[in-house]
Amino acid sequence: MKINKVLIALSLFATVSINYAQPKQKSNSETRQFIENAEITQINKDWNIKAEFKSGLGEVVSFFPVEAIDLKSNKKVNSLQMDMTVIYQFAGRNTNYFKSSWIDLNEVEEFIVFIEQYVIPNLKDKTERKQSVTYIFNSREITFSFYIEKSTRRISIYLKDNGSTDYEHYFWTETQVSKIPELLTMLKEIK
Repeated sequence: MKINKVLIALSLFATVSINYAQPKQKSNSETRQFIENAEITQINKDWNIKAEFKSGLGEVVSFFPVEAIDLKSNKKVNSLQMDMTVIYQFAGRNTNYFKSSWIDLNEVEEFIVFIEQYVIPNLKDKTERKQSVTYIFNSREITFSFYIEKSTRRISIYLKDNGSTDYEHYFWTETQVSKIPELLTMLKEIK
């Protein structure tokens, strides 16, 4: 009987320890939570301030400011929206995948610092043979990666849901890296 109590206590202790030892996943953006919790929402998009990247396959990622309004309470949230359309293979056919994600304004400031300090100064960098460098920015809903290998530079954008990264549907381009300064200009305009 005493052995059973000890085993039960040890298994409870192990379960609690494992749960607390695992890293907590970040939730979705405050903007997504605001939109999902409102019964009636209006979203105003400003297409005058936009940064856009396109891949050779016709995939597109657009960044632009938005204002979400809960029409019942009249509360408002300003944010950066990112719309992404990518192409992926399913059952031997090309299929379009579209998703919107948001970067909260408090994360926009961090995104600006990331681009100014780590991406722009390295836009023309090269690496030695068999070496590469990757700079990664993580927000609650996207991961933005800037990769350098030899003279090749690439940006990749991955989406997240509840902190889990979607590695199946993502955007990447090598030809649009020179447009990163346009993204920085747009981010500074909305901040």
